[in-house]
Amino acid sequence: MPANLPPEYYAIERRYRLAKSPQEKITIVRELLAVMPKHKGTDKLQAELRGRIARLNREAQKKPVKRGFSYHVRKEGAAQLVLLGPPNAGKSQTLASLTNATPEVTPYPFATRTPLVGMMPFENISYQLVDTPSIAPDFMEPWLVDIIRNTDLVLLIVDLTEENPGKGIDTVMVRLAQVKIRLRGEITEGEESEEPPAFVCKKTIVVANKNDLPQAQQRFGALKDVCAQRFPLISISAKQPRGLEEMKSKIHKLLDIVRVYTKAPGRPMDRDDPVILKKGDTVMDAAQAIHKDLLRDLKYARLWGSNKFDGQRVERNYILEDEDMVEFHI
Repeated sequence: MPANLPPEYYAIERRYRLAKSPQEKITIVRELLAVMPKHKGTDKLQAELRGRIARLNREAQKKPVKRGFSYHVRKEGAAQLVLLGPPNAGKSQTLASLTNATPEVTPYPFATRTPLVGMMPFENISYQLVDTPSIAPDFMEPWLVDIIRNTDLVLLIVDLTEENPGKGIDTVMVRLAQVKIRLRGEITEGEESEEPPAFVCKKTIVVANKNDLPQAQQRFGALKDVCAQRFPLISISAKQPRGLEEMKSKIHKLLDIVRVYTKAPGRPMDRDDPVILKKGDTVMDAAQAIHKDLLRDLKYARLWGSNKFDGQRVERNYILEDEDMVEFHI
């Protein structure tokens, strides 16, 4: 017997995936149980949700365990961005200016000793920023390797007050090459396969900071030559601030994020909570992101946007574009 779950169930399920604490998740699971129709077709799902509540209760009673010097930053938002750079480049100031995080911003190097996280708003979504300890020619925190390998994008911060800001790029790249990480600009599937065995290639933007200080423009011109054909490059002042909105737009474009808005038949569109997809994803991918049962039952969709007629019927394999609006039919 089919479950025949209502649209409200799928909306609540999406909130569950964004929840952070076990207590918050427990509250949402109870909401799922409340809106779910009670019949034989949902018996198994009801049991699964009650089991989930039991597991979350056990998890809430556990104390977090730090194992050695390893850190794991759970991804949140549309994508995770890691701030890397040499000492005193301005990573912590960049985090503070772009998010609500309050890192210790100091004139001396190596003030950041652990990962610091903040959420950077962009239009109607947010990106997660992770500040990290500086990378020097003779030192890099060993635990930083796993965080870089797990991230979606690297923001390589360099200092325009340095006589040779390109030296900071070389310092970071040499250290990362020693742990089999390669930083690149635009990465295609073919290019990534050409990397040496066991290497991880990470998409990177070079962020030239402190463009409000003397000689910064001259040094930025020289840095363009260093980054030509290698990295996208943006000039900012994290302290002023200056150039931050342009940087956000460049990040969004480079990550190929596609925001899709959904609606139930006969109901208004929800523009506050888009489904986050990647370029090339389809109606089926959007359904899967909401709930596997929706994908299983999906017959077709109606589309608003993408230069289509409003409400035009599209098939399950239709490729979606940023800010398309989709109505699912099961």
